[in-house]
Amino acid sequence: MTEKPNKTTSTMMSIGEHIEDLRKRILLSIIPPLPIAIIFFLLADPIVRWFLVPLYDVLQQHGLPTQVQVLSPPEFLIAEMKIALGAAILVAGPWILYQLWRFVSPGLYQHEKRFVYFLIPLSTILGGIGLALMYYIMLPVILNFMVTLAGNIELNQAAIEIGRSISSAAIPVFESQPTTAAVGDSWIKMPEGVFQIAVASSQEGMIETLTVPLNKGSLIAQQFQLSSYLSFTIMLMFAIAVAFQLPMVMLLLGWLGIVTPDWLRVHRKYALLVLAILSAVITPQDAISMLMMLIPMYFLYEFGIALIVFIPAAKIAGDRDDE
Repeated sequence: MTEKPNKTTSTMMSIGEHIEDLRKRILLSIIPPLPIAIIFFLLADPIVRWFLVPLYDVLQQHGLPTQVQVLSPPEFLIAEMKIALGAAILVAGPWILYQLWRFVSPGLYQHEKRFVYFLIPLSTILGGIGLALMYYIMLPVILNFMVTLAGNIELNQAAIEIGRSISSAAIPVFESQPTTAAVGDSWIKMPEGVFQIAVASSQEGMIETLTVPLNKGSLIAQQFQLSSYLSFTIMLMFAIAVAFQLPMVMLLLGWLGIVTPDWLRVHRKYALLVLAILSAVITPQDAISMLMMLIPMYFLYEFGIALIVFIPAAKIAGDRDDE
């Protein structure tokens, strides 16, 4: 049984009806992100902490202060608004794409729709893999490299040998936060490298701690600003999510007959050069970050060739008697 073109609705609609349908789809697309953004704004604190976990772990490993700076009163509010808006767009993305699909689908044949049904899940999976790779592997390595690089410039300090105490009241050093303390107690907490003092709390029976970061002798005091760090991290995650669409782009070009697997194999060295340049643009300007981006990009290039070979357009289109 052959399929019939699904263009009856499209051909029967006038230009005015198309414009009215487009207006309807746009309104339906922009309304949901607003309440979603409000919800994420109310839940912004745990999201901010989630973003800060890789930085916190790296700073802790290097014995550096784990606090980030907020340099103006509205900075934290603006940061939370950015996160809420970005999260709302991300969550509402499928709904927005669905409205776009509702607008264009009446003008597509059934075999053309099959391409969309295949490409959307592929794009989502590739983007998700890229985001996970950036957050759990690449971002910690990039941050560790940058912190290590800045920490290599140290003050020339005389070495002090371990001996008997020269102070009548030695300051205790803890590797975990004390569970009980008295007002006025002080200690050094490692590996964060901070000096803490217990002070009275407004909550009865509890105390608060004042924290002072300690300098380990580096000429460069590494302190991170919240808004700059969030912008840096979000930019990297967005860039890698887009870069990981490479196999899908290659597959589309293969389906259109613009490139072939043999042509891509022959020009592999030129593709590697382009990917290296792209990796240098996406990542911070250091060799480690560029290499960490280039390696998965090369595997994605090979994966794109495999997709063209094993998933030709005819296999997705199926029966094309509908034309």
